[in-house]
Amino acid sequence: MVFVSLGARLLVNVEALNMVESVGNVTRHRRATIVYRRGDTYVVRVVPAISGETIAHAYQYWLAELSKKEGMPLCEFCERGEFLKHCDPNLFGNKPWEVQLKNMVQSKSGYDPHVVEKTIVANCVVEDVGGFLFPGATPVKRTSRFQVGYMIPAFDAIEKCSIEPQFHVRHSSSLAKGKQAEAQMIYYVEVSSAPYVFTFNIDIDGIGRTSMIKVEDAISPEDRKKRVEVALKALGIMLDTKLFGAKLSRFNPVMDYEVVFALISKSLPFTVSPPGNPDFVSETLNRVNKYKEITGDEVKMYIYSRFDEYLKQVEGVEGVNRVSNVLELIEKILHDVQEKG
Repeated sequence: MVFVSLGARLLVNVEALNMVESVGNVTRHRRATIVYRRGDTYVVRVVPAISGETIAHAYQYWLAELSKKEGMPLCEFCERGEFLKHCDPNLFGNKPWEVQLKNMVQSKSGYDPHVVEKTIVANCVVEDVGGFLFPGATPVKRTSRFQVGYMIPAFDAIEKCSIEPQFHVRHSSSLAKGKQAEAQMIYYVEVSSAPYVFTFNIDIDGIGRTSMIKVEDAISPEDRKKRVEVALKALGIMLDTKLFGAKLSRFNPVMDYEVVFALISKSLPFTVSPPGNPDFVSETLNRVNKYKEITGDEVKMYIYSRFDEYLKQVEGVEGVNRVSNVLELIEKILHDVQEKG
C-alpha cells in the first residue's frame, strides 16, 4: 500500500468560503461546535468552519479539469462538474457505456455489483478517486480513495477567529418602476477570519482498482499510473492556487500557508498528527519513529514553511525534505510515489 497524508495550517482573512442558510437578508457562514482543552478543563466553542464537502468538491473539480485536459475518461455529469455519480438510473449520462450500464442495472435478471463498480471505475476518473454510491436493488458502494475533514480554527488560536456581517447594497436605476426605495436592496454577508487547519489523505494503491466485492485492476498499469499523477496534481493545483470554496468572485480571501507537512507510507496507512496543535510536526515525527520501529516500513516526509517555529521541529531530522512551495512538495511526492510503483 502507498498512502499519502498531508496536514496544513493556513491563515485566512475575510473569507466566505462556506455559506449555509439565509436568514432574512443575511447569508450566514457555516459554524461548527468544537471541544478543546484549555488548562485543566475542556471548553466548548462555536467557531467558523469550512466543510469537508466544500474541499472535496473543489478537489474533484480540479481532478475533472485535469482529466479532460489529459484526455482521460469521465462520465457525462462529472465532465460538466456535476458530481451526481450515478446515484440514480434517471441521472445516468448518455455516453454509450452509461446507457449500457443503465440497461444492466434496470434489467429484470439483476446485475453483478462487482461489474457495476468495475465499469464505473474504468470509465470515470472522478468516481474512481472520489467514490460513489448506487442505491439499487443491490447497492454498489465505492469508498472514496481520498479523505478530507472540516477546516476549523487551530486550537492554539481558537480565541483569535471571528465572524461578522458585512453590509452591502444592490443598486439598480432609481427610475426602476419610479420607486427609488426599492431600487436599493440592503443585504449582509457573514465573513470570517481565522487561522485554519485541515488534513487530506489519499490511498494511492486503491486508484484504478475495485474494492467492494474483490480487489482487482479495472484499468491497465499505464492508465493507472496516469490517474495517480492526475490525482496528485489536482491536489497540488487546488492547494497552490487556493481556489476552493464559495463566493470567490467577490469574497476571494487573503490566504497564506503557515506550514504544509506531508508523508508517504508504504505498507500500511500512516497519517500526520492533527494540525490543530502547533507542535503537530514534531508529534508526527515521534510517531513515525515508533511506527518504523514496529512495522519496518519506510516513511518519506516533506515540509513547506516560512516560519522558524515549524522548521525548528524538523531541524536535524533525517528523512525530512524541505521544499520552497506547495507545488514542489506535491512534485516530490509524485516522484516518490511513481518510484514505489
